[in-house]
Amino acid sequence: MAKRRKAGTETSLAAAWRISRPGLAAVMIFTACFNLLKFAMPLYLIQALDRVPASRSIETLVMLTIMVVIATACGMVLDVLRRRMLVRWGVWIERRFGPPMVDRGLADSRLADQTAEISSSLGYVEKLRGFVSGPMVSWLDLFFAPLFFLGIFLIHPLLGVIGLASLVLLAVVGVLSDTLTRDARRASGDAYREQSELVQAAGQNKESVGAFSMARTLTERWRRTASARLDEKQQVEDRHILFKTLRRGIGQFLRIAMIAVGVWLVVIGSLTFGGIFAARIMAGFGYSLANDAISNYRNLRETRNAYAAVKKRLADEPAAEASAQVGVTAAPLIIDQMSYRYPGERSYLFNRLSLQIAPGELLVVNGTAGTGKTTLSRLLVGVLEPREGQIRLGDVEIARLPAQIRSGLVGYLPQHTELFTGTLRENIARMGEGDFDHVVDAARMVGFHDRIIQMSDGYDTLIDGTSFGMSGSERKRIALARAFYGRPRILVLDEPSANLDSASRRLMENALAELKRGGASIVVTQSIHSAQIARMADRFLVLGGKRSHEVTENTGRETLIRARDHLRSVT
Repeated sequence: MAKRRKAGTETSLAAAWRISRPGLAAVMIFTACFNLLKFAMPLYLIQALDRVPASRSIETLVMLTIMVVIATACGMVLDVLRRRMLVRWGVWIERRFGPPMVDRGLADSRLADQTAEISSSLGYVEKLRGFVSGPMVSWLDLFFAPLFFLGIFLIHPLLGVIGLASLVLLAVVGVLSDTLTRDARRASGDAYREQSELVQAAGQNKESVGAFSMARTLTERWRRTASARLDEKQQVEDRHILFKTLRRGIGQFLRIAMIAVGVWLVVIGSLTFGGIFAARIMAGFGYSLANDAISNYRNLRETRNAYAAVKKRLADEPAAEASAQVGVTAAPLIIDQMSYRYPGERSYLFNRLSLQIAPGELLVVNGTAGTGKTTLSRLLVGVLEPREGQIRLGDVEIARLPAQIRSGLVGYLPQHTELFTGTLRENIARMGEGDFDHVVDAARMVGFHDRIIQMSDGYDTLIDGTSFGMSGSERKRIALARAFYGRPRILVLDEPSANLDSASRRLMENALAELKRGGASIVVTQSIHSAQIARMADRFLVLGGKRSHEVTENTGRETLIRARDHLRSVT
C-alpha cells in the first residue's frame, strides 16, 4: 500500500511537469530568441563603425539602424511574453499544490503541530511561486551567458580572457556573500520570530497582562529581542552593501579593461574600433546575466529546498482509507489491546487497554488531571493513533474510516472550545452548509435555538475574532451542538459540564439520554462528578497512575464510590 501511495504521488508530480512541459518549452524558445536577438547590437556596432564610415553609405546606416531597432523591439516583446507566462505558471503551481498541502496537514493526525506544519507547507509553495514568477528568468538567461563570452573570444582571445576572469571574480564574491551572511540572516530570522510570538502571546493574554501589570516587563523583553534582531540585521545589511559594491566594481573594472585593452589592440593593429565596442557590449550582456543569477543564488538554494520539502510532504501521505462494509455504522466501538505514550516519554499512558462499547451504551471516564482522559478522547475519534493495538468500529479502525463516513458517524467535543470564523449555521454544521433541519435539531438539543433566533441574522449571524462576542457558556453550547449535529453514532465528550450553568447542564444531560436511547455509543470524560451522567452510565473507566482500571457494571451509587476508592489507591 505504501509503495502504491508513493507511486501515486510521483505520478501526480510527474503529471504536473507533463502539463507544464509545452509552456516551459515555449518559454525556453522565447528565452533563446530573446538572448540571440541581443547580438544584433554588437553586430550593428561593428558594421556601423567599421564599414559605414569607409563606404560613406547613408542607406546602409539607415537599413542597419532599422534592423537593430526591429530586433530590439522583438526582444522586448519576447521578454514580456515569457515573464507573463512564468507568472501564470507560478500562480498555477500555487493553485495546484496549495489545497493538497492544506488537506494533508489537516487530515494527518500524526502531526504534532498541524498549524505550524500547514503554514510551513504553504510557505514552501509560496517560495516556488515567487521563484518561478521572478528570479527564474535570471537562471534561464544564464545558460546563454557563455555565448556572449564566446563572441568576445571570437573578436579577440585577450578580451575573452578578461571577460572570463571577471566571471571568476564574480562567482567568488557571490559565494562569499552567501556564506558570510548566512548565520547572521538565520539569527535575525529567529529573533524576529521570537519577537512576533511575544507580541502575539501578549495580545492573546491581554487580561493577564493587564491584571498582573506585565506590560513593562514584556516591553523590556521585546526591546531586548528587537535589539538583537536589529544588530544582526545591521550586520547583514553591512555585508550586503559591501558585496553588492564589489560586484558593481568588478563590472566597472571589466568595462575599463575592455576599453583600455581594446584601444591598445587598435593601436597595434589587432582590432578595429567596432570590435572594441562590440566586445564591450557583449561583455556587459554576459556579465549582467551572471550577476543577476548570482544575486539570486540564495533564492535558488531556498527554492530547491522548498521543492524537496513539497515533494516529501506530498509523498508522506496520511494512512490510506480502509474499505468499510455497510453494517459498520451499527458495530460496537472496540478498544483492542491499545497502548499509547507520547513521543519522548518512556512510560505508557495506556498499556494494552481493552474495552468494548456497544450501541446504546454510555461509558464515563474518571480520573485526576494528567491521567489521560483528554488523550483517550482524542484516540477514540482518530485525532491520535495508538502506538500499539487498535481502536475500531467493528472491524475497521476509526482513523482509517473514509472521511465521508467518519464525519457522519463521530461527534466530538474537545476540552477547549473551538469555534471558527463563519456563521452560526456553519459552525454547528462543521463549517459546511449542512442540513438546516439537523442544525436546528442540534441547537434545540443544547437549548440554544431560542437564543439564536433572537439574533438579528439568526442562524446566519457571523461570528469572528478570538472571543466571538459570546460568553463561555454560549460558546460551549455551540460546540456541543456541533458535536450533536446529525445525531452521530459515536459521541465523545471531553469535560462537557465545564463552563455550563445548571440549566444548560440539564439540557445537555437530557440530550445525552435521548442520543443514548437512539443507539449512540457515548464516552464522557469528567473530573467533576455529575450525578445524572453517573446514573445514565453503563460502565465506568477509572484512570490513575500508569494503568487503566475498568468497573464493568453500573449498579448504582456504590459502584461510583468503589471506583473513586480504587482511584485513590492507585494514585
